[in-house]
Amino acid sequence: MVVIPTYNELNNITKLIPDIRRILTNSSYSYQILIVDDNSPDGTAKAVSEIQRSDKRVHLLKRPGKMGLGSAYVEGFAWALSNLRFDVLVQMDADFSHPPQDIVRLVAAVEEGSDVALASRYVEGGGSSRWPWHRRLISKGANFLAHLLLGISVRDITGGFRAMNRRAVEKLMSYSLNSRGYSYQVECLVVFEKLGLKIVEVPFTFESRRAGKAKLSIREVFRFARSIIRMSLKGVARKDAQATKKWERQI
Repeated sequence: MVVIPTYNELNNITKLIPDIRRILTNSSYSYQILIVDDNSPDGTAKAVSEIQRSDKRVHLLKRPGKMGLGSAYVEGFAWALSNLRFDVLVQMDADFSHPPQDIVRLVAAVEEGSDVALASRYVEGGGSSRWPWHRRLISKGANFLAHLLLGISVRDITGGFRAMNRRAVEKLMSYSLNSRGYSYQVECLVVFEKLGLKIVEVPFTFESRRAGKAKLSIREVFRFARSIIRMSLKGVARKDAQATKKWERQI
């Protein structure tokens, strides 16, 4: 199960979906792909709908507008838990910064006993390619801030390329995740470490996006810092028990 949020990713998603299907099929994995689109004006959702006509394992969740990366994942995970059967869920970006061939290594790490497998730039063997210096600086600063205030043990806290077993996704969704933007990546790790789940970092090379414009703004950087400070002071709260069981009745 692969979940991919999109906003104006027409030129990438029409290539990424076939690549994921080919890679997973060649590795003898069954697949489901869920695109969570925030009403992209470039026609991303329409292109995915066209792909759906010939492949019922591709799913589309359309949202009314641009509501943030974190909320896209939360909504996508809830939809997947309610509507699909899966053992492992992978989250990734649509712009090829997360190489689709590395999905297989992340899934394998979960199958070998980890609850969560993180594609990591900051462990031995990991890195980034053709990434602007200012993006490297922002990433390093964000990781430093999260380590300092939250004490998370993993090296690459802000990376968004991850695989989780179904149990980890269910437990994650039992918490009230308040981060609507990039700080969602950190908030998830706060929950995973709080629950004592087994997390492994798998080295990978982060690539620059192939097409389109990066969506990280200065406003989002400040919003990220504010969210980290909030988490350090208040933590992450659980939802009520009734809300966390709804998908178990539906599947």
